[in-house]
Amino acid sequence: MMESNSSSLLRNSIFVFLSLAIRAITSFLIGVGIARFYGPESFGQFSIAFTVSNICLILADFGFDVLLTTEIANNRKNAVDISRKYFSIKIALALVSSVVMISLTQIIPLSETSKQLIFSLVLYMALTTIINFFFSFFRGFEKFDFETKVSFYSNSILLISVALFGFLKFSLFYLMIFFVFTRFIGVLLSYFYSRKIVNVNFWELDFSESNLLLKKVFIYGLNFLFGNLFFQIDTILVGTLLGDTAAGIYRSAFWVMILFLMIPDIAISASLPSLSKAFVEDKNEWKKLGKVIFKLLLVIVIPISLLIYFYPDFIITTIYGKIKFNNAIAVLQIFAFTIFVRFIVEPFGLMITTSQRQYIRTIIVIIATFANVGLNFYFVPKYGLMAVPLISLVVNIFVGLGYIAGSFDSFLNWVMEFKILFLLVITSLFISGLVIFNHYYLVMILLTLIYFPVAFIFTFSTDEKKYLLSTFSLRKILL
Repeated sequence: MMESNSSSLLRNSIFVFLSLAIRAITSFLIGVGIARFYGPESFGQFSIAFTVSNICLILADFGFDVLLTTEIANNRKNAVDISRKYFSIKIALALVSSVVMISLTQIIPLSETSKQLIFSLVLYMALTTIINFFFSFFRGFEKFDFETKVSFYSNSILLISVALFGFLKFSLFYLMIFFVFTRFIGVLLSYFYSRKIVNVNFWELDFSESNLLLKKVFIYGLNFLFGNLFFQIDTILVGTLLGDTAAGIYRSAFWVMILFLMIPDIAISASLPSLSKAFVEDKNEWKKLGKVIFKLLLVIVIPISLLIYFYPDFIITTIYGKIKFNNAIAVLQIFAFTIFVRFIVEPFGLMITTSQRQYIRTIIVIIATFANVGLNFYFVPKYGLMAVPLISLVVNIFVGLGYIAGSFDSFLNWVMEFKILFLLVITSLFISGLVIFNHYYLVMILLTLIYFPVAFIFTFSTDEKKYLLSTFSLRKILL
C-alpha cells in the first residue's frame, strides 16, 4: 500500500511545493524589495501591519481550511453541502476578523504609519481568507494544480507591482492597494477553477449547522490560531517595545527563516490527506509514512541550519545589502537553531493531528503563546532586541518537547534507531569540514553536495529508499 500512495503523494508534493514556493518566494522578495527600497523603519512598519493582517487571517481561517480538506477527502459525495456550509461560516469569520483588525489599531500602541498600513490591509485579509477556502477545497479533491495556477497568476502581478512601486518610490499605502487588487483577482480565479471540479453556488449561504460545525472545529481552530500566534507575535511585540526600526531589523532575519520553513510546510501539507486516510485504513502505513517524512526533514535540515549558523553575515548582506541590516546577522544565527527545532518536531505534531488528538497540540500552543508574550514583556526592555530570538527559540523547544511527548511512541521508533547514529557521525564530519574550511565557499558547497547522498544511504532503510526513489523517480515527475 505504501507503493500505491507514492504517485499521489508525488503529484501532491510537486503542486504543493509549487504553490507554497510561489507564495513564499513572492513574500520573501516583497520583503526584500521593501527593505531595500524603503529602509529598516518602513520595512518595520510594513512588517508590523502584515503580521497583524496574518494574525487576523488566522482568526478568519480558524482551522476550517484544514478540516475542509479532510472532510471533502473522506466524503466527496457530500462535497457540495459541506463546502457551502463551511463557506458560510468563512464569510462570517472574515467579517469578525475585519472588526478585530480595525480594533487592534486602537488597542496596540503603534506608530501612526503602522496603523494606517493595518487599515489598508483589512480588505486584503478578508479576500485572502476566501482564497484559502478555495485552496482547501482544491486540496480535498486533490486538485493541487488549480491552487498552483491561482498562486502563480495573482502573486506574479503582486511582485511586479512591488518592484514598480518601489523603484518609483511611491508611498507604501498605495502599494497596499495593489495587495488588495491581486487578492481580488485570486478570488475570481479560484471561483472559476472551482466550477471545473463541481458545480457549487458558494454564495447561497447556509448557516443551518453552524453551531455543530463550530463545535467540531473548535479545537482545530484554537490550535491553528495559537499555533501561528506564538510564532508570529514577536514582530508586533518588538514594534511595541522597541519601535519600527527594531521591528524591521528583526523581521529581516525572520523573513529568511520563513523561506526555509517552507520546506516542512510542503511536506506536512502534501502528506496530510494521505496520513489522515492511512490512520483510518492502515495504521502500519500511517507509521511508515510518518517515519519517512521525519527522516527526510531531518536529513534536509542539518545542512540548512549549519550553513545559516556559520554564514549569517554572508546571507544578510547578500540579501539586504551592507550596513543597514547588520544587526540582523546575530538574530539570524540564533534562528538557525529555531529552524532545526521546527523541522524535526513538525512530523510529531502531524502524527498527533492525523491520529485525531488535536487537543494535545492546542493545549501546548496556548501555553506557548502566553509564555512568549510574558517573557518578551519581561526580558526585552532589559536586554533589547537579542532577547527576542532567544525567547522564540526557548518557546519553540517547549512546543517541540510537547509534540514529542504527545507522540512518544513515534519518537522511540523514529529516533532510537541505529541508523540515526550514522547520521550523527556524518553530521559531525560535516561540521568539522565547515569549521576547518570556514572561509572557502566552494569547499562548503562541495561538502554539502557530498553530505546529501551519504546521508541518504546511511539514514534510510532499504524499503524506505525504494519508496523514496519510486515516489520521486524522474519518470513520475515527467508524467
